[in-house]
Amino acid sequence: MKDAARFNLEGVEPFVDPTTGSGNIFLMPEGMGSDGKPFVFLVQDPPHKTRPRHYHHGDVLYVYTHGEHHIEGEGVYRAGDLRWTRAGHAYGPETTGPEGGSWWVISYSDPLPVDVGQDDDAIHTSKNEPPFQSAHGLPTFERPYDWKAIDQAVTGEGGAILVGLLTKDELDAVNSDIDGYIARDGKIGLPQSGSPTYDAFLGARTVRLHGLAEKTPSTRSLLAHPDLVAWAERVIGPNATSVLLNAGELIQIGPGEPAQYLHRDTDSWLSLPRKEAPVLVNAIIALDPFTLENGATYISPGSWRWEPGRQPKSDEFARALMSAGDAVLFRGDLIHGGGENASDTPRRAISISYCAGWLRPVENSFLNVPRDTARTLEPRLQALLGYAPHDAVAKRGGMIGLFENGDPARALENT
Repeated sequence: MKDAARFNLEGVEPFVDPTTGSGNIFLMPEGMGSDGKPFVFLVQDPPHKTRPRHYHHGDVLYVYTHGEHHIEGEGVYRAGDLRWTRAGHAYGPETTGPEGGSWWVISYSDPLPVDVGQDDDAIHTSKNEPPFQSAHGLPTFERPYDWKAIDQAVTGEGGAILVGLLTKDELDAVNSDIDGYIARDGKIGLPQSGSPTYDAFLGARTVRLHGLAEKTPSTRSLLAHPDLVAWAERVIGPNATSVLLNAGELIQIGPGEPAQYLHRDTDSWLSLPRKEAPVLVNAIIALDPFTLENGATYISPGSWRWEPGRQPKSDEFARALMSAGDAVLFRGDLIHGGGENASDTPRRAISISYCAGWLRPVENSFLNVPRDTARTLEPRLQALLGYAPHDAVAKRGGMIGLFENGDPARALENT
């Protein structure tokens, strides 16, 4: 850890404020809450932008550099002013002046706001009281699974929880495999996308591994789980004749990791419209218990139907509370995000997503899984990795993913 850090805008690209859908945020590469440093970022809001009443998870210091910032009950802040607010103190609404407003935000907790009711004077959070409490949960299914009802739950409100998808033996084998792999290097799987903004989204205290079919062989049966693959094919079926593995990912959220930015996984393809049938579905399999304290995933049921820019209110979330071995299934166009891990231990899961066979997946499986390994895999998993064409000829479409004008599985033949 360095004893000093410099924060400036050189080379920092802005992105649109995810909490309101307008205004720019500049994240400082050295100011992501890691290695003992604070969260530091610059906010630039347009003229007359209003944010509703809200609060923050930690104490926040504001340094105003441009324009005016009107906060109901407090007055007007201008360039050169400093403002401090205590964690859990609800305030607002707040509005910028005719020239807009800019201010630096400095906090030792993730400061992204959470909307609260207009009549709430304060929300006091603690280690055992996350900012969002579930107003309703997701439908839960036990074995034998009613897949017709599960499909309806996912295509309707958007999600469902399966109790006991993995046996204890399967769970132990996967965890043992993962333990052995990440023990090789204490920094393995930490974000290194090359984009400070995307790395902040991934989480500085979160271990993520792709290429699981190569790195942790025990996960191969999960990636190509017959029930999960059949489910994905049914739900995505109206949009595609086949599915691909979009990403098979270990996600191990470390202690102290703040809540993830709320997002839709389909945001990876910005031009895709949302339809009755999704083009992407997710299965998050809990390898540790998912609790409120360690950041059980936030999911906003029905949000795939919402107009662009709408953000969930605090009573529009479910939490994926699960035991180890359970799984939550949901549409990739639902608003969701990992919660803050306020516990003192990591929280581990395997996240598997399947996309329409005509989309380019997030994970590049051709590079992550060597061809020699791919040759040894079962045909179902080979196809999910891309060694099968997407054939829409019967629907008056074409074929995608060909190798030498033919079946890409031929690339696995020994010559």
